[in-house]
Formats: sequence, structure tokens, C-alpha cells
Amino acid sequence: MIESFYHAFHGIWVGLREERNVRIHLVAAVAVIALGLWLRVDLTSWALLALAIGLVLTTEFLNTALEHLVDISAGHEYHQSARYAKDTAAAAVLCASFMAAAVGCAVFLPRLAHVLHG
Repeated sequence: MIESFYHAFHGIWVGLREERNVRIHLVAAVAVIALGLWLRVDLTSWALLALAIGLVLTTEFLNTALEHLVDISAGHEYHQSARYAKDTAAAAVLCASFMAAAVGCAVFLPRLAHVLHG
């Protein structure tokens, strides 16, 4: 079991080291957490934010894994079906990101409006 955790954490490290989008999503997650702490969101809002963050990071890691597998199977040559696989995996990340943004707006906009218009 310890070896499984090692490989999982190694995957996180590889994603952070090699993939710009993983780093972008992680920075966004830290910003969301900081904003949530500053605005003192309630427990239900934290649950929604955590699910949204987890969904985006999970789809980004799956997208990265799929991209590597497609590159291997395509022999690093262009294939239309390889492009479609990569594009649809990227679309999954985009959908997750849009939904996370919607959750963020639902949680943060009313609170920010209250803070700004006190």
C-alpha cells in the first residue's frame, strides 16, 4: 500500500514539474482556498469548493495521463484519432473548469458583493 501512495505522489510531482496546466490549476485552487478563508465561507460552501477543485485537478491529471498514452500509442506521429482523443480529454478539463467557475461564482459573488457594498 505504501508503494501505491509513493507512485500516486510521484504522479503529482511529475504533473507539477512537467505540466503547465497542472500548475495553473493548482495556483487557482490555492487562490480559491485563500478567498474562501478570507470570506469565511460556510461548511456547505467549502464542500462545494472542494468538490469543484477536486474535479478540475482530477480531470487535468487524467487528461495528462491520456495525452502520454496517446503519444506512446501513436508513436509520436500525427493521427487524426489521436488528436480527437486529446481534444476530447481537454474538453473534459474545460467542462470541469467551467463548472468549477460556476460554483466559485455562486459561492463568492454574493459574499464579495456584501463585502464591497457592506
